[in-house]
Amino acid sequence: GQQGARIYREMTDNSPTVGAVLFAIAQSIRKVEWRVEPANSSPQAQEMADFADSLRYDMSDTWENFVTEALTMLSYGFAPHEVVYKARLGDDPPVLDGIPLPKSKFNDGRIGIRRMPLRGQDTIIKWFLDPNGEVKGLTQQPYTGTLIDIPISKLLLFRPAQHKNNPEGRSILRNSFRPYTFIRRLEEQEAIMVERFGGLPTLYVPNSLLEAAAGGDANATMALNTYKKIITNVRIDEQMGVILPSDTYQGQTGPSAIRMYEFELKTPTGRSSGALNTDVIIARYKLDIMTSVMADFLTLGHSSRGTQSLSLSKVDMFFQAIEGWVNGMAAVLNRHLLPRIWRINALDPALMPEYVPDLAQRIDLDSLGNYVLHLAQSGMQMFPDMDLENFLRDASGMPDISDESAYAASANATDPEVLKKILQVSMARRVKKLRGG
Repeated sequence: GQQGARIYREMTDNSPTVGAVLFAIAQSIRKVEWRVEPANSSPQAQEMADFADSLRYDMSDTWENFVTEALTMLSYGFAPHEVVYKARLGDDPPVLDGIPLPKSKFNDGRIGIRRMPLRGQDTIIKWFLDPNGEVKGLTQQPYTGTLIDIPISKLLLFRPAQHKNNPEGRSILRNSFRPYTFIRRLEEQEAIMVERFGGLPTLYVPNSLLEAAAGGDANATMALNTYKKIITNVRIDEQMGVILPSDTYQGQTGPSAIRMYEFELKTPTGRSSGALNTDVIIARYKLDIMTSVMADFLTLGHSSRGTQSLSLSKVDMFFQAIEGWVNGMAAVLNRHLLPRIWRINALDPALMPEYVPDLAQRIDLDSLGNYVLHLAQSGMQMFPDMDLENFLRDASGMPDISDESAYAASANATDPEVLKKILQVSMARRVKKLRGG
């Protein structure tokens, strides 16, 4: 609910550790290249793919900003985006009822996307569910104005994970709430301890003052309250200082050396030196936050522990988690956004393409090279194998081998077996494209 949204916003805005984790995730996802995959290799399917791709570049806001706002699902557990449509009537659209229609880069008359704004998670107060538990819509309490009901047919609901079809999903920060709470309290106590010189302020007053204040003496009560303010407000600042009477107790032979009022700082004794080392405790809880989202590799270099091979494994697991979240976003777009656009424009569902995110692969080429070298030394025949060579090319960021290159290689081949294998691989790739694979 709104209480959870407020807590997640506090964690996101106030915790440097949480902010670092979310920043690493957001910047990695912003590098994802989005492409449109046609339904098949026909010219009609390619035309529909071009139309779906044009939807991303014809919005009033950028696609990258939309993806960034959708990533708030990681913090809050869900990100509801309302789809706002528009007619693609060119750069000079007509005026309807005194209101100019939104502009478009295209003039094909189809219905496109004007924008897909986020509906703030901390403004969602209620969800509507049908008897089967399916989400039907939500109620939003804007910062100004009245309540607004938005049906699910106008929404795209992104969630990093879900349980029992909960529309609010499950935040990736949920497991970090407990260590974040302890860190906040420890840092507050640490600041108070620094203000208090690292000790407990103690003020000794005569027992007669306490008895008089307990007996209702107004002057004694006022004096006791003054000393209470001194003991609770003493800290290191520009007003640091204590003023106390210097009178001493009277002995049988005259004044003694014991002051009636005395102030001192009591430091804890009988404890080990590490018991009050808040740095170690806070660092442990920060590591718990990073570990909960597989981002503990961010601590490498800040300590003497860790190896290169271990860091590579941790980074790989982190990128696998990111890839899963991006694929989940693409699934929502392909299952809910594109079908609505296709129905509104009365397009052929068999020609509906898909949005596909391409996350840059992070491959250790040294390890891969050693692996290929060991395979070659063992006698494994890897070439000519176009699929294997394309994989190795993709791993290093080079382009795939085209069909033309494959035929050129077959023309220069002299071994009949090599020629046969090249032609088989090339023909298999063409059949796969025709089948839409």
